[in-house]
Amino acid sequence: MNAPFPDLFGRVAIVSGGTRGIGRAIALALAARGARLVLGYRADAASAEETVRACRDLGAGAEAVPANLVHPEEVRALVATAGERVDLLVHAAALGSFKPLLEVKPAQWDLTLAVNARAFLLLARAASERMPDGGRLVGLSSLGGSRFVPEYGAIGPSKAALEAVVRSLACELGPRGILVNTVSAGLVPTDSVKLHPRFEELAAHARAASPLGRLGSPEDVAAAVLFLVSPLAAWVTGQTLVVDGGASLAT
Repeated sequence: MNAPFPDLFGRVAIVSGGTRGIGRAIALALAARGARLVLGYRADAASAEETVRACRDLGAGAEAVPANLVHPEEVRALVATAGERVDLLVHAAALGSFKPLLEVKPAQWDLTLAVNARAFLLLARAASERMPDGGRLVGLSSLGGSRFVPEYGAIGPSKAALEAVVRSLACELGPRGILVNTVSAGLVPTDSVKLHPRFEELAAHARAASPLGRLGSPEDVAAAVLFLVSPLAAWVTGQTLVVDGGASLAT
């Protein structure tokens, strides 16, 4: 990724869930453009170490920090690792069980909402305190936040909550020069998504529905995030950018 724009040299970026799947692709895209990275992860130390090496191979400073985003003190510690200034924050961490909503247990509901939506609010609060000259906050959502996806359990409601948090934060933080947006991704065949019990059926439907005739890649989503943190998006805030190859147009 040698394109000269956007130039993020000297920028400090935090990516939660930044060591696997879409989060890893976002981390590499930011690293390729010179950002210094703090990558949050929960348990997979091997993937974290590999992603840090990949970012450093691109010439970027990078470190990975274990953090359970259910706990506010660990959220604050993750952000504090970046130092006194943060320029960019991307919340890519997410979890949830692929099951019908009526089968979701109360504890699963609470955990999914805590990681997918509440954690973004906590991250945004801590990061915005380190953005005296403005900055960019981006949350990762999915089409299940605005439409029915079978066996999507509490994940869909949590993504809808995330998008609502983004809209409110955009209004509250806009006067401080902090832009807040969401990228809503269509079906991207990451390892976690492939665990869906109806993955092949959903993938076939998404390919057929898309005018482009293909599923997305982590790099497709990373490119959208890169746009939102670039000067090209200087007048974009409070928005949900759908990146799905047009699949949602026919559904």
